[in-house]
Amino acid sequence: MKAYHLMGKAPYFTNCFMLTDNSGNAVLIDCSADVEKVKTILENDRAQLKAILLTHGHADHRETLEETVAEFGCPVYLGAEDADLFGLEGTTAYEDATVMKFGEIKFFVFSTPGHTPGGYCLWAEGMLFCGDTLFAGTVGRTDMRGGDFDVLKESLKKIITIVDDNPQVLPGHNHFSTLDQEKVQNPYLKNLR
Repeated sequence: MKAYHLMGKAPYFTNCFMLTDNSGNAVLIDCSADVEKVKTILENDRAQLKAILLTHGHADHRETLEETVAEFGCPVYLGAEDADLFGLEGTTAYEDATVMKFGEIKFFVFSTPGHTPGGYCLWAEGMLFCGDTLFAGTVGRTDMRGGDFDVLKESLKKIITIVDDNPQVLPGHNHFSTLDQEKVQNPYLKNLR
């Protein structure tokens, strides 16, 4: 399996990721990348985009969604609460604490509300795609519509309880980290103990 990091447009520079496998399957995590860049990776890896997985419903994580779906015609997954809150029709709701498979690409998908009510983390082979729930050194904002800091704290506890290895923390913005590093250095995780 290959993992690619793509960056969204200014001013948000949202992190977007694509995974491809040896059987020609590809998955896009969050959808802020230029469609031509996505197309180039798919052509180079001889892969088909099987799904778009959104970590949450904020506009900066789906700024090229309409264009990408029009180009590739793949399903879009999103937490049901965020689909309702942001009026996003035509998405498929995640089922909490389940495994999703796309060929050789496998995710454990679990609900992590707080930044938004329908936030989800996707855990796959040493990678934790956490959207705006957890960042290197901090956590996502909770002062926007649907945000709740107490709920976010419970989601952070859930992450450190469920995720039993030391994956790369791949957030929706800024730098990457590891979960062990966050447990030691991130004040929001340290204060959970």
